[in-house]
Amino acid sequence: MIRVSVLMLPLLMVITTSSVVPGDVPWRDGIPLALNSVHAAETDGAESPLTFKSVIGTWTLKYSGNYGYNFSFYSNYRALIVLYLNMETLIFKGVYTIEDNKLKINIYEMKEQHRAGGINRGFVKAKSSYFLFGGYKTTKNRKETLRLRPLAIIIDGNNSEGYFEPLIKLTKI
Repeated sequence: MIRVSVLMLPLLMVITTSSVVPGDVPWRDGIPLALNSVHAAETDGAESPLTFKSVIGTWTLKYSGNYGYNFSFYSNYRALIVLYLNMETLIFKGVYTIEDNKLKINIYEMKEQHRAGGINRGFVKAKSSYFLFGGYKTTKNRKETLRLRPLAIIIDGNNSEGYFEPLIKLTKI
């Protein structure tokens, strides 16, 4: 039998148990050694769940060599996702929804373009295309970060999971 008590510390919830089973938090002298080291290493600040209001804006992650991501979410539930792949750019237009802390973007138009070219021309209609992400938003020192984990990336009915990293850390601009 496991007995659970909860202690509230500033931004930390500690759960104590009277038994040790595989997968339990390691303890020394009544203090947890690591609640979740992977999660702790990824978290920069206070976490908040995804909401329609919290994702509105433009979020970006850029790497050298013109690689990166740009996610724009608008108050009318429209989304624009741009993937920078060196000399190629993939642009997706869609409508987003948030349910059970999962962000789903239903893609209705997309295009691939070389570096030069107009962003509003050359789109083709997308069929059976959507992006599904799990995630949350963090805030530290007034800096907002949107952390998304791809759960399903479907383009024209095909699994296209290679377009995104396992964890995308987007900064609000």
